[in-house]
Amino acid sequence: ANWFANQRAEHMAVRTDVGLFDMTSFGKIRVEGRDACAFLNRVCAAQVDVAVGRVVYAQMLNAKGGIESDLTVTRLSETAYLLVVPGATLQRDQAWLRRHLGDDFAVITDVTAAEAVLCLMGPNAREVLGRVSPQDFSTAAHPFGTAREIEIGMGQARAHRVSYVGELGWELYVPTDQAAHVFEALVEAAPEMKLCGLHALDSCRIEKAYRHFGHDITDEDHVLEAGLGFAVSRKKPAFIGREAVLRKQDAGLSR
Repeated sequence: ANWFANQRAEHMAVRTDVGLFDMTSFGKIRVEGRDACAFLNRVCAAQVDVAVGRVVYAQMLNAKGGIESDLTVTRLSETAYLLVVPGATLQRDQAWLRRHLGDDFAVITDVTAAEAVLCLMGPNAREVLGRVSPQDFSTAAHPFGTAREIEIGMGQARAHRVSYVGELGWELYVPTDQAAHVFEALVEAAPEMKLCGLHALDSCRIEKAYRHFGHDITDEDHVLEAGLGFAVSRKKPAFIGREAVLRKQDAGLSR
């Protein structure tokens, strides 16, 4: 009974106030080099040739249109990207990338250990960030789907305005050596903030119908039948799985 009560309290904190998740377990892959953009546009179904600081939700597909990976792709510079994947699929995703690199000039690096990830989520997340950072977190200054460097406490972080729980929130990517300080600064500044676990994260994302690789979607699920067609750029001339997407689009969905 206590466990369920705690889960409900964490869930409701994210929905009505503010909660903090430790998602350091995210896999983080840096892809950089002259051909990084072209390479990622070939292996990702979404358009990743975007402005620096843009965060793109994407899937990597196989030739049948099945989902090999569900991830975010953040453009850090003209020639560098950060891919964020589930911790459980890090090795799988790196292997898929390396298998399809071909002649493209790009370097693939596992940088998972370099940064902790603290996810501040809930309708009051903006107000809490304002207590520990001098930056402007308004929608005008920091729109959804963008990332930028911020000061936080006496440390620095890269704040990604994205959400896996469906509420206002930021994923804070903090250098590992500063993570404890940033965590303590947030806790001290926001005594009302609830510390939340992965079960609460899961219940929130299920409520919002956000997909989870390995449970809702796998490499056997066509991206359109999974309801993720909005993340597929049919305008791109070529990417792995494009023909399967167009065939399914013309034939109609059977699932």
